[in-house]
Order: sequence, then structure tokens, then C-alpha cells
Amino acid sequence: MADALFLYGTLLPGLEPPALRSLVASLEPLGPATVPGRLYDLGSYPGAVFDPAAETRVCGEAFELPPTARNLLVDFDLYEGFNPDAAETSLFRRVEREVTLETGKTLTCWVYEYAGDVGSAALIRRGNYRRWLERNG
Repeated sequence: MADALFLYGTLLPGLEPPALRSLVASLEPLGPATVPGRLYDLGSYPGAVFDPAAETRVCGEAFELPPTARNLLVDFDLYEGFNPDAAETSLFRRVEREVTLETGKTLTCWVYEYAGDVGSAALIRRGNYRRWLERNG
């Protein structure tokens, strides 16, 4: 089981909802990181589709999980609409993916992957939700 978490959207520090602020603050930052895949604008939040063969990358931050990770992940799962007992009907799935830190080091992290149809959703071309928000508000 992964002992790290990769965040790329509305759970990033400074973007998280007030109800989850203390949980996000309890994470130990490991630094900026990327995962091969594509990031889409789904309206009030982004959705990532991870693909090891993708030429594009989803940008975010990696965090070490605290010893109480199981409880923390349950709260994040609720926020992301992920039900481990009904993963096939969840909006997002929590899966393990290899993440590359800015230093070049790789590690396995939990990530939330969008499980719906991206259909006509706009691609966030640079894969960076924080930067996209700054430019598109």
C-alpha cells in the first residue's frame, strides 16, 4: 500500500475546501511532482486520466501520509466521491500510480483518477490546475 498521496486539483494546499484544510495541512510535503496523463476542466474541479504512455503530464504535489492515513484517506475518498466497495460507480477512483518528483526520484502514490467520461471537457494543456485557475479564474 502506498504511503504517499499525489494531489493535483481542489485538494492542493490553498485550493482545498475549508472543511478539509486541517487534513491537507497534516500532510508532509514531498514536493512538486508529475504523473503521465491528461488533465481536464470538469467545471468546478479538474479530472485526471492517467496513462503511462501519455506524452503529457498532470502536475501536482506529492505528500507523505501521516500514521493516521487510513482515517485521512476515508475523508478524502468521501470528498472525491470514491466508494471502495462500489468503485465501478464512483466519480473518482483512488489508485496507485508512479509519480516523478521534481528531483527525478519516483515513488508510488495514491492518486484520484476521474472515472467518468471526459466527453467534451476542455483539456488543461499544461496539466497544471493551479496555473490554469490563475489564468482562467
